[in-house]
Amino acid sequence: MATVVIVGQKNVGKSTIFNRLIGLRQSVVYSEPGVTRDRVYGEVEWCGGKFNIIDTGGFFPLEDTDLAQKIHKQISYGIEEADLIYFVVDGIKGLQPGDEDIAQHLRKTNKLIFVIINKVDSKKARFAESEFVALGMKQYYPVSAEAGVGFGDLLDATIQAIPENTPRVSTKAIRVLILGRPNAGKSTLLNLLAGSERAIVDHAPGTTRDCLNARCSFQGKHLEMIDTAGLRRHSRVQGSVEFFSILRAIRWIDHTDIVLLLFDTTQGVVDQDIRIASLVVSKVKGLIVVPTKIDLIPKSSRHKIFPATQESFESFAFAPIIPISAHDQTGIDKLKSVILDVDQEINRRLKKEVLQAILQSLQPPDNGEIVGLKQIQVRPPVFRVTVTTSVKKSYVHYIRNTIRHYSSFPGVPILVRTTKSRKRRYVSR
Repeated sequence: MATVVIVGQKNVGKSTIFNRLIGLRQSVVYSEPGVTRDRVYGEVEWCGGKFNIIDTGGFFPLEDTDLAQKIHKQISYGIEEADLIYFVVDGIKGLQPGDEDIAQHLRKTNKLIFVIINKVDSKKARFAESEFVALGMKQYYPVSAEAGVGFGDLLDATIQAIPENTPRVSTKAIRVLILGRPNAGKSTLLNLLAGSERAIVDHAPGTTRDCLNARCSFQGKHLEMIDTAGLRRHSRVQGSVEFFSILRAIRWIDHTDIVLLLFDTTQGVVDQDIRIASLVVSKVKGLIVVPTKIDLIPKSSRHKIFPATQESFESFAFAPIIPISAHDQTGIDKLKSVILDVDQEINRRLKKEVLQAILQSLQPPDNGEIVGLKQIQVRPPVFRVTVTTSVKKSYVHYIRNTIRHYSSFPGVPILVRTTKSRKRRYVSR
């Protein structure tokens, strides 16, 4: 599909336009300038046509900091990928210092440019439209991202201008979410798996704010990796931008298949890591625990990483533990392989003879009898146990452990539901 990139100065409404076009609040939107830093991808459908769209960070024409340079690099990557550029300007403020510099930079790309004059929901904004003719562009589209006004003409022109869609084979990807505290190495892992600089990596915590995705393939399977903002304890969250970034990361758990829980081995496991694991399991998603930066641990002590992690995550013993180092790429192929294994386990349905063996081994509840056992769902595995009396949570936990004894389902939470019945004992698929 063709690709459109959104560029412009800080706080002109690029992320609001992006979210409006894809119909999903994927980019963090806040009044503070410079919120978006990395490239955020989405897909737009309009009148039978489709195109990819990229949201980028704001240009910093007058700044030359290390972070500004990294953001400019991400913008350049987005422009390089694009067939069409949406150059967003502020219709209320009018032509600003730096707009002409950006326009001159974009013209050098020799790509089609649409100037989007945002925030045109007031007389002041409409009056300012004439100022932008000085940019020397050919096509201007006044819109209001907040009110959803003016996008019909913009999208009609976009579909007409971009290359025709070429048929492509639809491939379902395993969606993998990367979670962890700030500076656990999430963005570094995403870049390594993607084979490109998809996310800005910086020593300062909180660099990643949006949820960033990248696709890769391994052993014939497609993986969609999603990087997220670092999850700190609520009491340590600094400002509204970080709060909404964390909220968005948590919401992504519902839309994923498997979660990689990263923690920095030089800092060890803390209560927040256990809270994140509990949240993932409560949403019944696949879980893999990933100790990172093992290259910073002396070789003589690295053998302690696995048992120490196992002890810390004792309540999540079903989760595989894969120590990695993005620096020297230790454990990366093993991690990809385990992701495929966990995805297979999520979809696994037990055979009738295995269910029969589990049923025969189960001890009946107090003052009752087990009537039947059936697997009623995959993604995640759900089992229904029919009993003749009410049972306590401890008994449900016992049933779950027995199922794992016969078929461990590594990396996968198991749900057990109980129903009361007086029917005779049976087992079925």
